Amino acid sequence: MVKRILIVDDEETITFSLYQSFILSKEPYEVVTAESAEEALQKFNEKPFHLVITDIFLPGMSGFDLLKEIKKKDPETKFIVMTAYGSDDKKEEAQREGAKFYIEKPFDMKDFKSKVMGLLS
Repeated sequence: MVKRILIVDDEETITFSLYQSFILSKEPYEVVTAESAEEALQKFNEKPFHLVITDIFLPGMSGFDLLKEIKKKDPETKFIVMTAYGSDDKKEEAQREGAKFYIEKPFDMKDFKSKVMGLLS
């Protein structure tokens, strides 16, 4: 079964590098990107995803707000939240809201992909 991944970040270099990394993977992933939480929510409403990878700080709706909205629609959706502005408060909030991983940028791509593969296996 093809696993669907939604990557949400307003930094094009992040979405592009993650997209490339998963598309070039041996695993059968369908990868979609969004530059805002609102765009991500629209794409999720069209067709759900197994995993959402989102930045916390986005223009408009935050990554945490996105997580809450999607969890209302599909509690089984897995989340990874990432940020360049990490703090213990944000890490605790991510865990409280149900994110499987809280990752600070910059991150090691090999380690990141390993976490994703573990969540989707």
